[in-house]
Amino acid sequence: MSLTSLLSTIHIIQHYCWYGSSSFLINISMVKKEYRIKAEDIVLLILPLAFLLLFLIKPQNQEINKQPAAEEEHRHMEPEIALTVYNPTESLIVESKLEEYLVGVVAAEMPPSFDLEALKAQAVAARTYALGRAEGYYGSTASHFGADICTDPGHCQAWISKERFLEVYGDESDWEKIEKAVNDTRNIVVTYGDVLINPLFHSNSGGATEDAREVWAISESVPYLQSVFSPDESSYPDYEKTQLYSWNELVRKVKTRYPNTKFPSSIDMEIEAYTVSGRVASIRIGSVTMSGTEFRELFGLRSTNIILSFPSPESVEITTIGYGHGVGMSQCGADALAREGYSYEDILKYYYSGVEVEEIAQ
Repeated sequence: MSLTSLLSTIHIIQHYCWYGSSSFLINISMVKKEYRIKAEDIVLLILPLAFLLLFLIKPQNQEINKQPAAEEEHRHMEPEIALTVYNPTESLIVESKLEEYLVGVVAAEMPPSFDLEALKAQAVAARTYALGRAEGYYGSTASHFGADICTDPGHCQAWISKERFLEVYGDESDWEKIEKAVNDTRNIVVTYGDVLINPLFHSNSGGATEDAREVWAISESVPYLQSVFSPDESSYPDYEKTQLYSWNELVRKVKTRYPNTKFPSSIDMEIEAYTVSGRVASIRIGSVTMSGTEFRELFGLRSTNIILSFPSPESVEITTIGYGHGVGMSQCGADALAREGYSYEDILKYYYSGVEVEEIAQ
């Protein structure tokens, strides 16, 4: 085909391509010339355009991919919550960023060998626990001189420094795993009726958790601290322990609390009642009847899930199943559930009945 009728200069293409805030002008001119269009001429015109379009599309995908990272960065730029923490070992009150404090709590409360989802569940429970006390919903600050929380596990939550953790419990990779559990659940808490719960937890349930009313003298039932069946926890080292006592040892121990009581010369003791979870509600030693919780405290037992046996006329064997008060989340149970594929949110809702797992209302 002849092009002799073309003008001296023909603007073949004048396209404007817009992306973001930048514009690109493509202006291709041809000088008047007689020639016949060939296939290779068409290719030479199309290839640069195709290449340019590909170049322009690529940044769009890159920008989209940057959006989640930008959102994550914005989330971490939010104002951080701070707590005052009393360390009775050092007789010191310090101000600590909540998320940094929680790494030390999870490191002290749960083995780093546990599944990551179990560690996340522990992090959320620990965060909820700390904030509930900082807000004054639960517990008392009197014993830690007005600080929001303390590092005494007998009163609040355990806590350990990174240096001490690396000396005793794990290595850098373990610490990083715990940091990830805390960071991945940043600002997440557990609520019931839009109020932070009291997220009690213990080491090993022995097969079922306990109703809070069976452990503490509270007038009303706590709806999210009910007894639930737990997965098999028998493979964990805290599951079972047996202690042997002579009858005389038992009597001497009970007399420290009931000094004027007379006891028979031979063994006379029995479990009188059980709770709904199978733990001891009351036990009798001679003429003294006490709650399972008091008996556990008096003898320093792991739990109130107790089995009595009498290997001889003068001795008593006490076997405990599980470890801890049994209320709320079982840590070993959380690990067992995580290894079955449960997420941290699933685990928390399993042990705390009817709760919501959500972000802190700023």
